[in-house]
Amino acid sequence: MNDIYTDLKQFFSKIDNVVVNDGKGAQGIKYAGKMFAMFYKGDLSLKFSPKNVSELIESGQGLPLDPGTGTPMKDRILIPASKSKSWINLTKKSLEHVSKKII
Repeated sequence: MNDIYTDLKQFFSKIDNVVVNDGKGAQGIKYAGKMFAMFYKGDLSLKFSPKNVSELIESGQGLPLDPGTGTPMKDRILIPASKSKSWINLTKKSLEHVSKKII
């Protein structure tokens, strides 16, 4: 079975201070111990500023992420599998966002 996240995992596994979490527990990509990209039911959840989340939703690049509470998260966006060709680029932008914030 083909893993939809393979290209994303391979790309980010080569970057310093980035860990691809693949196995038990939450699966995704961490920078400096903080998860900024999560593999979510065949889609991809990314961390951005609330302003960037709004812009990405308005431009049609992603959807609000509701973790089941009825309220979408302000700093997370869901990028559907149908837009997987944009995953690496958007994940790079998310990494830029979190690395500036954490460091």
